[in-house]
Amino acid sequence: MNDSQPIFLQIMERIESDIITGVYQAHELIISTTNIAKFYAVNHATAVKAVGKLTDAGILYKKRGIGMCVAEGAKETITKRRKDAFLNQTIDALLAEATTLGLSLEELINLITSKAVAN
Repeated sequence: MNDSQPIFLQIMERIESDIITGVYQAHELIISTTNIAKFYAVNHATAVKAVGKLTDAGILYKKRGIGMCVAEGAKETITKRRKDAFLNQTIDALLAEATTLGLSLEELINLITSKAVAN
């Protein structure tokens, strides 16, 4: 956990990342809010808020008497939203900073390519 954003948002992002990477599949139960609260050492209400927001967004759904499950299409929904945010925020900021630094498009592409190869 970090101080850059509210804890419930960090928990939401972690659950979403677990869905994207296949830790949780469609219609599979996720970790309980009690276990989320214990794992992250947060108030139970914080865990409930994170799961509630994911439910409101259609990422999770409640199976009565069983727990919270991953909704059909959740992975695609999360991936699309994150790609859009990446394109509209991260890349715009990258291009703006490259312009400020006087980097040409070719230099920027070379920098990105060399970083990608190194990773």
